[in-house]
Amino acid sequence: MRGSVVKRGKTYSIVYYMGKDSKGKWVQKWESGFISKKKAEQVLRQRISDIENSFANKLDNSELSIFLLHWLETYCEKQLSRNTVNGYRVNIEKHIIPYIGHIRLLKLQPSDIENLYISLSKENLSNTSILYVHRVLKCALNYAVKKRVINYNVMDYIDAPKKDKFIPYVLNSNEVNRLLLACKGSEIFMPVLLSVTLGLRRGEVLGLMWDDIDWKYQTVHIQRTATCYKNNEFCLSDVKTSNSNRTLCLPKFVLSELEKHFQNQKVQALEFGTGFNVLNLINCRADGSPISTYVLNSQFKKIVKIIGLHSLRFHDLRHTNATLILKENVPAKIVSTMLGHSSIGITLDTYSHVRTDMQKPAINTINDILKKIC
Repeated sequence: MRGSVVKRGKTYSIVYYMGKDSKGKWVQKWESGFISKKKAEQVLRQRISDIENSFANKLDNSELSIFLLHWLETYCEKQLSRNTVNGYRVNIEKHIIPYIGHIRLLKLQPSDIENLYISLSKENLSNTSILYVHRVLKCALNYAVKKRVINYNVMDYIDAPKKDKFIPYVLNSNEVNRLLLACKGSEIFMPVLLSVTLGLRRGEVLGLMWDDIDWKYQTVHIQRTATCYKNNEFCLSDVKTSNSNRTLCLPKFVLSELEKHFQNQKVQALEFGTGFNVLNLINCRADGSPISTYVLNSQFKKIVKIIGLHSLRFHDLRHTNATLILKENVPAKIVSTMLGHSSIGITLDTYSHVRTDMQKPAINTINDILKKIC
């Protein structure tokens, strides 16, 4: 359940949702006259808690939509990262509720889920996106089983959609040089350089701080990620898994560019004054503010369009890094560690197209042996 505190003149009011009326519309409840915001927030928390406790006892007879929103707010928001919750919410509000949200939780059947997937497919949603919907539903209904709201999970009787096989756009060495030259002097030169040379994710690049650089040992510590939300809120959080928390060696060229970048920021800080780059980010704008994902994507699209690489995405720089070093016969385990993958299997599966090319030296060796025998 949701609610908020509103200031009215010299006092505060609270508003929260009581549930739905007979027509399916949410009913709001207002309470006024609180002399402090702290007191209003305290009462609001208590009201929401009372409603949720009462509401939880009726979950088994609720519609799927009500249960899913309840699960998001009472479990997910307390246990999971903000990014994960946002992803769940998009799937629930956009891809599940409009189609099967009206069905009672106890009446939900495997055929309802199958029809949902058919409808989503007709809306041109990819198999990969439908798979994410499948996972969210299964996770939510597992929670319902655990809380004894339902006796079994209908998702156990549904085959998971097959994930689309994705082959990324990969730059060759000449295209990498063209891209870096085109970005030179722009705000996104360093993010592009770090991604294509170290295989960093977008959030990892934008979340890097100068303290992450070990100048003596020439390494960088990847330990956080940046996220930019719709209201332009810039947030930093720890990387999602222990494998993503990693230390990478810096190529000499990258180290040299970082040193130049560091000195340039010092000059910018002197010109701007107090308040420049308060987060100590490696990648920031000319005024010291963080580079948002919107700014990064916008500038990146303009540059790739100019040099004729229209279908290139920023994330493809990470794929480019992995592909180029795998083709140089660097062991897949090393590449997996550098990329921060949770297992080598992910690396081998993602870059299976590269492994085919890597077989050529072995095949040539076998061919030479057979020539001698025959």
